Amino acid sequence: MSAPPRGPSGDTFSLRAVVLLIAAGLMAFTAAALVAIYSDPQTEGTYGTNAYSYSAIGHRAWTEILQDLEVPVLLSRNDSAAKAYDGGGLLILAQPYSSTDAIESMELMFDTDRVLLVLPRWSGFPGYENRTWIKLLRELEVKDVEKILHVVDEDASIVRSEETPDWRRIAWDSAPSLDGAQLIKSDTITPIVHSDAGVLLGEYRVGDTTVWVLSDPDIINNSGIDEGDNAVFAVAMVDALLQGGGAAVFDETSHGFTLSPDLWKALLSFPLNLAVLQGLFAAAILVWAAAGRFGAPLPPRPRLKAGKQVLIANTASLFEYAGNLADILKRYHETCLHDLGRHIHVPRDRRGAKLTDWLDRTGRARGTSESYSQVYDAVATAINGPSIAVPALLRAALRLHRWKQEMIHGHRADPNGLRPGAGAGSQDRGRTGRRP
Repeated sequence: MSAPPRGPSGDTFSLRAVVLLIAAGLMAFTAAALVAIYSDPQTEGTYGTNAYSYSAIGHRAWTEILQDLEVPVLLSRNDSAAKAYDGGGLLILAQPYSSTDAIESMELMFDTDRVLLVLPRWSGFPGYENRTWIKLLRELEVKDVEKILHVVDEDASIVRSEETPDWRRIAWDSAPSLDGAQLIKSDTITPIVHSDAGVLLGEYRVGDTTVWVLSDPDIINNSGIDEGDNAVFAVAMVDALLQGGGAAVFDETSHGFTLSPDLWKALLSFPLNLAVLQGLFAAAILVWAAAGRFGAPLPPRPRLKAGKQVLIANTASLFEYAGNLADILKRYHETCLHDLGRHIHVPRDRRGAKLTDWLDRTGRARGTSESYSQVYDAVATAINGPSIAVPALLRAALRLHRWKQEMIHGHRADPNGLRPGAGAGSQDRGRTGRRP
């Protein structure tokens, strides 16, 4: 197996890479934390029936009016009943969803003292121009509204009156402004605001819990709270139930907005899970880079040696990579003839067959191991053969080189210089330019 990659200094990562990696992780974690603190992706751009919504069916205006009147308001996303009970406050379930999870979360409202339940009536779809506004409004089916009411009163029913009701009020004088109201029919409810058609606001006693139920949300939602005395009516309900000065706890878990106080669960929820994934990814890279390999590491490659031999070998490798060895051999043949002409003074009038014949005769006089004709045939075959083979080209070049050296120095010489034998004459000892 290969050794792990290492930086210029021999370390797995350079100092600069480690600093950049740590900086990127810290920036990602900081960004995720800031998003969690200053911007909640769950509530941004919502258009539903909740306290975060600016749409017609939301009730953000109701919470802001209460805050302007210095009524403590808490938008709760976990343990809402416990928060209302411990602080002597009022638990408000405003327009909860009729889903199974929402119904189950509503059962916890009986763990506190006072509850205000506002039944839903509308659902909507946002527009493309502004996703926080409602473009299409749809009235919920009566059975969906009754599913929520039956958590408090299993025998109650919902009616929708088309007439302008003549309200009868028991608790206070301000009358709601409402046409075509959605009302409750029940034998067990204690009316607070009602008409002949049914009860708009009534009271239930479930164990030790006082539950007020407002049947129509058009009194408190953003599109209806500014009609007539609806804002006064909405604030009066909260004042009547609070009394002790606690906080109005708006439960948003029934709208799907949950936020766990458990640190580990929060770290695995968006957006903090992005920072966790970033950290795990960085740790995985460090472990992968620093982990040992199976087997002994490969020895380091030797450093490039200086000298002519290394230079020649590298140059030959480049020529081989270029793939034009035939042209190189042809030029080498021409160079050898030119070099030979400078040493033994080849007559200028020798060309073609005449040159070949002259070189053959001169070679025989000098005792070369093979004639120029033989060498030339080998070069021509290597260059013009059906397929260019590197070994054939190299052998032809070697024969050409040896022939040239023997023509210049005699047949006893090698490429590195004259090495005379025991019977060598005076002209064999390093003298060049010997004529036939």
